[in-house]
Amino acid sequence: MASSAQKGVVWELLTGVRSEGQKGKGHQQLDSGEQKTEELRLRKGHGGGHHHSSTGSPGVPVTPSVGYGPISNPQINSSMSELHTVSSSDDVKPSFVLKSPGGTGPMLSQKRLCAICGDRSSGKHYGVYSCEGCKGFFKRTVRKDLSYICRDSKECLVDKRQRNRCQYCRYQKCLAMGMKREAVQEERQRNKERDGDYDCNSAANEEMPVEKILEAETAVDHKTELHSASSSAGAAIDPVTNICQAADKQLFGLVEWAKRIPHFSDLPLDDQVILLRAGWNELLIASLSHRSIGVEDGLLLTTGLHVLRDRESARSPEVGAIFDRVLTELVNKMRDMQMDKTELGCLRAIILFNPDAKGLSNTSEVELLRERVYASLEAYCRQKYPEQQG
Repeated sequence: MASSAQKGVVWELLTGVRSEGQKGKGHQQLDSGEQKTEELRLRKGHGGGHHHSSTGSPGVPVTPSVGYGPISNPQINSSMSELHTVSSSDDVKPSFVLKSPGGTGPMLSQKRLCAICGDRSSGKHYGVYSCEGCKGFFKRTVRKDLSYICRDSKECLVDKRQRNRCQYCRYQKCLAMGMKREAVQEERQRNKERDGDYDCNSAANEEMPVEKILEAETAVDHKTELHSASSSAGAAIDPVTNICQAADKQLFGLVEWAKRIPHFSDLPLDDQVILLRAGWNELLIASLSHRSIGVEDGLLLTTGLHVLRDRESARSPEVGAIFDRVLTELVNKMRDMQMDKTELGCLRAIILFNPDAKGLSNTSEVELLRERVYASLEAYCRQKYPEQQG
């Protein structure tokens, strides 16, 4: 296990322990790493219809790797897709990596594995031993009658690491390994008969209550507003410095926000660190974009500074490209769809619970938590957008 010094500031914030040699380093320990380009594959689930995945922005190389599930509102799907593309184009990934639990010892060999991806099986689902992730993926596909497109030759590798890259090939493998569509439909019918008028929206909300997710957003926002009010006065600072200061403040608030998200603190501490380090950039960009909805052609930083597009200083090489993309591809879309704080919180929770983050001790548990956020967000959207039921 890595030491506290190796884990850096995220570990210290989660545990409340800070070593003498690292005081004051803040988010600078997150400053180096590799670039990545990814795409969210999102589908809207209208009844009876078939919907294909959205693509990244033109001119940006895309390597699909995170398969985010369908929700009822197509604009949220679009916003999530753009968020992942924007944050991946020029983002900086931290260099810290925790090694995943090593080897395939005798205990692991005695456990049944998922027939679809090879992850640890949670039991027999729809006729096949499978993990919670593949079980949820198959159930969602059948219930919503989704169809997918393979970007390659319909022979994509489906394993624990790459199961989210191609939904078409993942679904075909589910069928090939013996998963039965009728088993999903029979399960749904049995549940209806057993529960009568039982509200499935309530069930989803009990597992991942959107009220708690909203509380996490508003609690951290309130502290940010107080901090901004106390620090906005004084001499003008250039936009690049302001952006760095804003990111610094938000990184510390990010840990507090994550602790308030249901079930996050139940995960092993190592996994909490890994998830925060893997998603901090996208989480911050999502908050920045939503905070800037009320700004005309500009961005609102946590420092209280309004950075406008027509300011020459905002066109500097350091911030110009990412500024334009965040503004045009995220802020404007969030504004058009009138995304509320609950939807923003769910979007960020989906980003947080990333089962593809390297080094996780239990990817199935993280994927299950992401599925629960999907379910709660879908239930919320059905209430907010009844005309888009599907």
